[in-house]
Amino acid sequence: MQMVWIMTMLVFTVAFFLVFFAVYFFRPRNKDKIIPNTLERDLLDPEEIPLPHRAEPHWPAIIETASGKTAQASIVSVTHGSAFLKSTTELPIGEKFQVTVTLPDHSSLQLRAEVTWSNMHLPADKVVNRGMGIRFIETGEDAVCLINDTIKHQPAALNIAVNAARE
Repeated sequence: MQMVWIMTMLVFTVAFFLVFFAVYFFRPRNKDKIIPNTLERDLLDPEEIPLPHRAEPHWPAIIETASGKTAQASIVSVTHGSAFLKSTTELPIGEKFQVTVTLPDHSSLQLRAEVTWSNMHLPADKVVNRGMGIRFIETGEDAVCLINDTIKHQPAALNIAVNAARE
């Protein structure tokens, strides 16, 4: 009877360690959880993958630096919290400045922004548009609503133009 009890305990102990080993060493890793490789993901057409919401309004703007210098610019591309500012004015990364944007059918918009990146240091043949990436800081509710409306409505206008060109 004692031998059966010892064999049973030995079997349960080995089984416990095998289950522990399997769970510990064959569990999903964090890198597997970030981008799961599913059949549905593999079947997506690359053109159907959603891109960040972005609009290309080409709004004229005036930059005013902290030192009081002003320069002409244009907001070529805008997202919910950032934009690409086409300009020949070189500002250091991290500099905060005032941007006055002239909007069609609206009054001008005053925004505070910070330079996040710049392509001023690149050779001219490597750059399509000279300028800098900016992020909006201390943006008022009106400005946020206007930017969101522009982003929301521009793709629809773009689709109408594309469909008209096809016909």
